Amino acid sequence: MVLGFVIHTVGAGEGSEQCRLLFSHLYGCHLREEKLRGDELTLEKDRARKMDQIAIVARQTETLCLLRRQASGLPSSAFIIQSFEEPVLPHEDDVGMFSLGEPFPQEVTVLWMGCFSLGFSLICDPLDNLTLAENTLRTLVKYLMDNLKLLTNGTNVILRADKIHMCLDTFIPQGQLLFLTHQATMALEKELNNTMTL
Repeated sequence: MVLGFVIHTVGAGEGSEQCRLLFSHLYGCHLREEKLRGDELTLEKDRARKMDQIAIVARQTETLCLLRRQASGLPSSAFIIQSFEEPVLPHEDDVGMFSLGEPFPQEVTVLWMGCFSLGFSLICDPLDNLTLAENTLRTLVKYLMDNLKLLTNGTNVILRADKIHMCLDTFIPQGQLLFLTHQATMALEKELNNTMTL
């Protein structure tokens, strides 16, 4: 079961506040919020704890992504988008995985992918099929880049949050990883394109 999805900046600024969170979605949060609805203080603490968890995932992903890029030996210009007219192809090596314990109540596995100035993280249960999770992350990132043009402007991620939610509902419904053939993926993308144009 996928626990969450995060989009953030990678290497956007100088100093300790480099990583900027642009979008996050945690699966199953609404159920916990329903249980805590009467206790506002506990609900507020729970929300703050979840934001801390997301921020740690984003910072760790950015750190690993930047280290991977430095170790690749490629010039930093290779990770800067040159033209918005051409299709965006992320670097094959700009992916990775790590495990986190604290601040999560149980250990989680995070799969990440860097695409120029953006980082994408999929927070998974450690027992998930990691190959399937990586394929899902690649499919999702490719669709978001190709169809929502997230790299053209930093605010596009924030302005298109509803469409990103639609993508998540299609490719990771209720946090479930789907085994998809190429044809099934194409059919889902076509259905999603039709839904977004309405």
